[in-house]
Amino acid sequence: MDVVGGPENPQDLAALLESHPRITKRDGFVCFRGQEELIERSRPRVIVNSSTNGNAAAIALQFTNQLLRACPLVDCVALSGSAASGGYIPSDDVDLDIFVRDGAKYLTYAIALALGFLVSIRLRKGGRLRKIICINVIWTRGQTKPFVRRDEALAFELLHCRPIFGAFYFRKVISSNPWILGLFPQLEGRLNTDQASPEISFVGRIVGWIGRHPHLLELSDRLGRSLSQVVYDLAHWRRRKDAGAMERLAFLRQVKFPYEFFQD
Repeated sequence: MDVVGGPENPQDLAALLESHPRITKRDGFVCFRGQEELIERSRPRVIVNSSTNGNAAAIALQFTNQLLRACPLVDCVALSGSAASGGYIPSDDVDLDIFVRDGAKYLTYAIALALGFLVSIRLRKGGRLRKIICINVIWTRGQTKPFVRRDEALAFELLHCRPIFGAFYFRKVISSNPWILGLFPQLEGRLNTDQASPEISFVGRIVGWIGRHPHLLELSDRLGRSLSQVVYDLAHWRRRKDAGAMERLAFLRQVKFPYEFFQD
C-alpha cells in the first residue's frame, strides 16, 4: 500500500478503514462503498502482476541502459504507472518518467521514441507491433526546482516513481519541493539505489558533445521536437476514430498540464 510508511501506525490506519462508514475493506482491497466492483476488477490484475511485474522491470531496466548509453543528458529514469504501483498486466505499457538537463527535453524524447520502437520490434508477437515503452513525462531541471504545480495529483505521480537510474537526483527533486513531503511524508524515508550502469556509446559521446555546446543543443532539441511531434501526432491520428482514446488523450493533456509534451 502506498500509504504505508507515512507517520500513521498501520494498525491504526487499518482500524480506521474498518470503521469508516464510506469505505469498504475486503481481502486487502479498499474502495468507497458502492464501488465494490472495482475490487473484482483489481483482483486479477494483482494476481497477474505478481508473476509478470519482473518482466516489466527487466524491460524497463534494459531500455534505461540503452537510453543512457545514447543520451548522457538524462538525470533520472523512474518506473511509473502500473508496473510501479502493483497492477501491471502484460497488455499494459511500461511507463517511465524521465528527468533531464535543461534544453534537452525533446532531443531526449526523440531518442527515447526511437529506442522504444526497437523494443516493440524485439518483443513483437505474431508479427504484430504494439507500444511497449511509454514515456509518461519528461521534466527538465528548471521545471522541477521547484515545480510550478503543487497539487495532490503531481505528488501522487512522484510517490509512484521507482528510480532505476538517478536515485540521488530524484531525492534532490523531492527535497527541493517540501510540499510533496507534506502530502506523502513516506517519500522522505524511501531509499532507492541505481540499477542501471551503462557505458556511453559512440552515439552517446556525440550527444554528450552536443550538450556541451549550447547553440548545438538548442538546434538539436528543436529538431528533436519537430521529429517527435510528427510521431506523436501520427500515433494519435491513427486512433482518431477511437472515441475512448481521444477522450483519454484530452484527459491526459489536462492532468499533465503544463508538463505534457508540446505544452511548453
